[in-house]
Amino acid sequence: MPRLEFNSFVLELNTIEINNQNVVIVSFEGQISNNNAFEISRKINTIFDTGNYNIILNLTKLEYINSVGVAMLLTIIKTVDQHNGKVVIGGLNHFLENVIKLMELPKKVLIFHSIDEAKTAWS
Repeated sequence: MPRLEFNSFVLELNTIEINNQNVVIVSFEGQISNNNAFEISRKINTIFDTGNYNIILNLTKLEYINSVGVAMLLTIIKTVDQHNGKVVIGGLNHFLENVIKLMELPKKVLIFHSIDEAKTAWS
């Protein structure tokens, strides 16, 4: 699956099977800041190139996210919802946990502290 590299940030996509469903693990690594946010936002739709809208957002290695990054996460969640998919978030550090809480995500977006918990809870 694709690995997109940007200044101080990597987006990696891997498809796995969970409970007979193909699920795309979208791993964020590094920082989304003013230095790279515009370029990342232009290519974020690569996530949906396969037409799969079952997504686990792996934020384990995401160190920092600015307001543009938050908007990207919301866009991903909205796109998944519009295509009747499912999105789960896994791997939150303390900083990201606070950011995610402030985002007031829809209740159907499940949030877990680890990627393993997110995979286990997938149904």
